[in-house]
Amino acid sequence: MALRQLKRAAMAWLAAGAMLVSGCSTIQGYIPFDLDAIAALDVLNVLGTEPSGRDTAWQAHARDLARFRTWSMVGSLVVRSQDDAARVTLRWRQTPAAYHVRITSLIGAGLLDLEGSDAGVEARFADGRRVRAESPEALLEEEVGWSVPLGGLQYWMVGAPSPDSAGGTVEIDSEGRLARLEQSGWKVVYEKYRSLDGLALPARIRFSNESVEGTVVVRRWKAEPEPA
Repeated sequence: MALRQLKRAAMAWLAAGAMLVSGCSTIQGYIPFDLDAIAALDVLNVLGTEPSGRDTAWQAHARDLARFRTWSMVGSLVVRSQDDAARVTLRWRQTPAAYHVRITSLIGAGLLDLEGSDAGVEARFADGRRVRAESPEALLEEEVGWSVPLGGLQYWMVGAPSPDSAGGTVEIDSEGRLARLEQSGWKVVYEKYRSLDGLALPARIRFSNESVEGTVVVRRWKAEPEPA
C-alpha cells in the first residue's frame, strides 16, 4: 500500500496506536475499557507458571492499573509494513465508555479522528469524509487495508493484557510490569516505562505481527477525572 494511501486513511493510526486486537480476530461493537478485569485475572492463567514473588508484584501493579481508567496520552507512532513506512503524532483519550484517537502529521496537519463507543465506530478524515462501522477493525480494514488490534491496544498501551483475548503468553519483569506479551497474533515488547504519580506506565512499546511492525513512544501520560 502506498504511503499516500496510508495518509489518506490516516493510516488510521494503525496499531496503536496506538495505540494501539486481532491477529487477527475482530470485535463487534466496542469492548468497554475495564481494568478491573485485569486486576481480577487469575495470574496462573495469564502467566502459565507457578506463583512467585514476581507474580505477586504483578498483582499489586494490576490493582494500581485498575484505578487508571480515564486517561490521555500524546506520543509518536512509527508503522512499517513490507512496502511502506510512516511516522505520525498520536493523541489518545480513553474513558471506560469510549475512546478518541487523533492522528496528525509531524507538522501538525490533521489526518484522522477515530471515535468509538458501544454505538459503533466513526472515522473523520481531513477532507471532511465520515465513515462509520460496527468495529474499528472493519473500518480500518476497509479504509487502510490493515487489521488493527484496537480492542487489545487500549489495554496494551497502558501495560496490561487484554482480558478479552483468550490464551497468549505474558512475561513479567522483576518489578511486576509487563515485559513481553503475545495475544491474538500480535507480539508486544515493553522497552521503557515512566512513572505517573507513582504508577509505572509504558514509555516505549514495540508491536508486530506477520505483516506489520510499529513503535509507540509516549511523550506524556495524563490521568483524568472520571466523566460524570
